[in-house]
Amino acid sequence: MPPPPVADPHLRLRHPLYPSAVQRRALDHRWTLVHRLWRVLAVHAQLEASGHLRPLREVAHLVAAGQEPTPGNVPRQMPHRSNRDRQQELEAVTQDLGWRSLLGSATLEGLVRSFGRHLQSLGSVARPAAIVLEPPSDFALMLGGLARPVGELHVEIVGIPDLVLAPLYLLPGPAQAAVRVWRAAFDDRLTAARAVLEAALLAGDPAADAGYLAHIARYGALEPHLAAQAGPPQPSLVSLCLAEAARLHRTPAGDYEIDWGFRVLDLLPPRHQALIALDPGERNLWTWATAHQGCGRVHNPLKLRRAWVAPQPAAPVGLIQHPLDHNYARMRRHQLLFHAQVQPVLEQALRHLLLYAGIGIEHTTLERMARRGLDYAPFVAFTGLRVYETFLAELARLDPVRRALIWVPPEGTSADCSACGARRTMRYARREGRRRTCASCGVRLNRDLNAARNIYWRAAADWPDTLPWRPAALPCVQPWTRQ
Repeated sequence: MPPPPVADPHLRLRHPLYPSAVQRRALDHRWTLVHRLWRVLAVHAQLEASGHLRPLREVAHLVAAGQEPTPGNVPRQMPHRSNRDRQQELEAVTQDLGWRSLLGSATLEGLVRSFGRHLQSLGSVARPAAIVLEPPSDFALMLGGLARPVGELHVEIVGIPDLVLAPLYLLPGPAQAAVRVWRAAFDDRLTAARAVLEAALLAGDPAADAGYLAHIARYGALEPHLAAQAGPPQPSLVSLCLAEAARLHRTPAGDYEIDWGFRVLDLLPPRHQALIALDPGERNLWTWATAHQGCGRVHNPLKLRRAWVAPQPAAPVGLIQHPLDHNYARMRRHQLLFHAQVQPVLEQALRHLLLYAGIGIEHTTLERMARRGLDYAPFVAFTGLRVYETFLAELARLDPVRRALIWVPPEGTSADCSACGARRTMRYARREGRRRTCASCGVRLNRDLNAARNIYWRAAADWPDTLPWRPAALPCVQPWTRQ
């Protein structure tokens, strides 16, 4: 029986971008243009729903002049224009405004598709004022093939000057292998094209002179990054290939992130039809609990206590003055520590987790922890924990017949007793370290293990009906008594 279709067939992994000031202005400009175009589409749809259809080009001038009509509040029939027709009109408008060279077809297609989903969510009849003038908070700007992962530290985004700094080394092993294969194929194409132009140039072909210069001017800066290949990929239960489906996101803080789309070529079935629960943390990257295999920990391998806090390099001394690129220096330092210490541990844990058909993970709210003054968010960003967790979640989304992943809210996972179920009874005593004793039943458990067991129970309670089995019960924990 084939698996049911999914809305997005790509496995998506996201990581932050660290643009320079010039690159940030270019990204802001592109983002602003897309938001203006959404507003043009929204005003046009409001007019059409109100029975006052105008050409999209005329609506664009009204929006630019700040003369937007007031939409009505009487429910009307929503527009039924196809996405293809809407995109053709939008491309003509962007050509007139001089924005077409900044926004590719993939970006406009993604914008129209997202706007079409918004109209469908309103139903067939709705108030014209219900058509929002701003994109939703989870809106992503489609880049398609306009973004390329040219190395472990750099991304090329067409239309943005130079290469943008980005930690692509945080991608899990199967995704890194897919990126390396794509880079090798792209490098081979560029090398072959350059070899043909070089031979023709040396033979005296005048047409090859301009072609060679154009090739080097366009791809010369990329070739050293593409040629720097890493070691052979480790065998994995999943095989991926990189697709031209990159998307650009903007966080509420104004930072930019990029996600890559991968196609799953092969995914072996899980070995254990069982649930494993994960409690993310800083002392232990994950503490896990299962019904049959017991429990365990993925220890934090970082030898530096606060490796994610990079010191500020001192200013150079001497006659040679050169501006310091602190972001690049920190990224190189991060890359070294990640490859040498964190990645081997995460990859080993990933191979273990892929054997389980069900995974429950505490969905730690990083923004709330930052507001509480805790530095767990930069630790997660440094170690790539959330990227690996997202990788597992995406595999479960794309293979719902054989796999499931459940995000468990973090409230009370450490304070509630996983043995008797009493709320907030796990008391802390300084002499007990990380152990907690339940005031209700007297059981004594490690704080992280107690949280993992609670995550197991809650994930089992929310188990989906897509899988033909149910998680087994955890073994009972006996109350601790002094001998």
